[in-house]
Amino acid sequence: MQMVAISQTALTTIAGEPAVPLAAMPKSWQRIAAGSWMSEPRVYTAMAQVFLAKNQQGSILFTERSDSQHLKNAYCEGNGRLAWEAVTHFGEAFLPENYPDIEQIRAAVYTRDTQQKECTALVEIVSALFDELGYDVPATFYWTFLHPLKRSNLFEVRSFRFSEQDLDVARKFDAILHGGYVSMLRRLIDSISSQHGYFFEHGCGCESHLAKLNTCDSPFHYTIPSEARRKTLRAFFWSVMEEYLLFELRSATRLVYADHLDL
Repeated sequence: MQMVAISQTALTTIAGEPAVPLAAMPKSWQRIAAGSWMSEPRVYTAMAQVFLAKNQQGSILFTERSDSQHLKNAYCEGNGRLAWEAVTHFGEAFLPENYPDIEQIRAAVYTRDTQQKECTALVEIVSALFDELGYDVPATFYWTFLHPLKRSNLFEVRSFRFSEQDLDVARKFDAILHGGYVSMLRRLIDSISSQHGYFFEHGCGCESHLAKLNTCDSPFHYTIPSEARRKTLRAFFWSVMEEYLLFELRSATRLVYADHLDL
């Protein structure tokens, strides 16, 4: 579906906020809104509608800063395109057929010649995360943490931005990792992975790898309080949409993680 430019007059309103009409959203969101595999399909759809409207219209920046009006058209065109890409991506990522088949992945790990124990632990971590979160986080959430299985060495440190092997997944996986600053979800991820002796580490270089816990560390247990679960996962969804949009706007440098610099 091609990006649809929505004029201010064509917007609708959801809970007092501007929103792109559902009919103008990617088809995946229309399917999600009518679906039942998520806990809050209409809420997530509404968030995507509001996210797209705000970024297509520059509703915050140009309301609060009168000195930026001359930039509005360029801003809305650029941000609007990136926002469309974000809602399109996550619309697909929430469709049930795009989630990993854990049993199939587990069976494939059993045929590995090396690091079978470590890879099995990684699969079990992701399986436990799915048991806890299900379809209320996008499929890319699980694929991000499974990604080290694609590497010959599970513990290899590799930059998403500068690794040729990872360029095709960099934007979508980096958005998930940066979205992890939603603290309650971050603690849940670390709690579950700690039960298997590992934690996920992400640096803003942006590199991603699976690392063992130090011997002084120990497993810990944490569960998102039931009264906070929905708001925590909504916050994560909004964050990953923003991070997916911002990936194209951020600069990066190899200087951050260079081992040797001859300056």
